[in-house]
Amino acid sequence: MFSRILGVPLLLGAAVAVPYLATNGPEGVTSFWNSLDFSSATDSFTIPEIPKSRLTNSAPQGPGNEIYPVATPLEGTPSVSLEEVFRFDVTKEWVYQRWARKSTALSELGLYGVRVPLVTGTQIYDLAGSLTYFFDTAGKVQRISFKGNTGDTTKIVMLAVQRYGLQPQASSIVGEQLFEIRRGSDVFSQLRTRPSSVLWSSSPHDSFVLEMDLQRSEATTPLAVKLPPLPEVKKQQPPASNATAKQSAEEDVEAEASAKSFGEKFKDYFPRSRVPREQVKNLEKRDRYW
Repeated sequence: MFSRILGVPLLLGAAVAVPYLATNGPEGVTSFWNSLDFSSATDSFTIPEIPKSRLTNSAPQGPGNEIYPVATPLEGTPSVSLEEVFRFDVTKEWVYQRWARKSTALSELGLYGVRVPLVTGTQIYDLAGSLTYFFDTAGKVQRISFKGNTGDTTKIVMLAVQRYGLQPQASSIVGEQLFEIRRGSDVFSQLRTRPSSVLWSSSPHDSFVLEMDLQRSEATTPLAVKLPPLPEVKKQQPPASNATAKQSAEEDVEAEASAKSFGEKFKDYFPRSRVPREQVKNLEKRDRYW
């Protein structure tokens, strides 16, 4: 039976040493044991400080993470700048390495799309939403699309105007900002911003809704413009034939006959000749409604 003075420190040392050894491997056994400072005169000993980086492990992010651990968060590398994301010189490998989760095979007009979740940071002008890169058969980005929210549209508008040359346009929607690159009636790049339908003071980053589609300057395929719904056209009735017109006239006569007042109907069913004379005076009174 070992003494209490030696037993308690050994138990405490084991509680700390096990996770430390699990992260440092067998080669850390000797260095850890030599760093312990036992004292026979006191009931305590000094335990070396373990770096916090050794004890923190990222949570599993999807199937197979225990076999293939990934340190990149689902929303991508944190605190990424807008200029770094919205550019056309990236590759599919660059996208795959920066995001742990991707949606692929989003084909459009012969392009291969890769969609990723995007959170650029925590500032009021940062973006949060879905970002899609469209690659051609040569692996070059031909189009970049984003849909999401922000708390301040100033920075994304400056990027679209100064770097990609979008110009402000008049919008038929109240409160909407519209920026486009046009060639005649065709639209090749577009940015739309509008206030959210519901604004919460506790969620300032969701104050505006963003929709942006950027294409290369040499793009030849315009964007598909969403047209407003067509007005409803009322169906015209075909001209009526003679038989139909005669039937309609008879229906009109029946409708007029049915529109008689209650008093007229009463007199038709009960003529005065059938009413006893002693009741005629009652029929002539003005306070009777027939």
